Amino acid sequence: MTIIVGTNSYVSESELADYATARGIVLDGAPDVALIKAMDWLSIQPWTGERTDPTQPLDFPRNGSTDVPTAVKMSQLYLAVRADSGVDLLAPSPLEIKREKVDVIETEYATGTGTALYQTGELPYIKTMLAPYLTSDYYGIGSFRVKRG
Repeated sequence: MTIIVGTNSYVSESELADYATARGIVLDGAPDVALIKAMDWLSIQPWTGERTDPTQPLDFPRNGSTDVPTAVKMSQLYLAVRADSGVDLLAPSPLEIKREKVDVIETEYATGTGTALYQTGELPYIKTMLAPYLTSDYYGIGSFRVKRG
């Protein structure tokens, strides 16, 4: 697939190559595939605000801006590297065990877990980078972000 910045990606294949090289990472797979997998993950995030143009193919730019935030571009690069290394960015989170009994084997899973896709909490770098752009709903029911000052 051809990567077209602004249509199906926020960054180019050469930007991904530069990003990987600067970090001593050797990409094994096709860069276009890794970038598309990263975009798949980014496209399902609950972004704040509205697209600048409702007909634009990607979620950014938003809120009247004409720029894609650097944090979003860097996140796509990071996620593409993760996807290239074999991480399934869209794999469901594992179920959280609430209670486990060994004799007569019994396992109870916590409700409301394991249904979300690869969350930013599992990727601290991404969580930090994207926090200003995600809705508070992202952090879960009853959760919210707190800012001081």
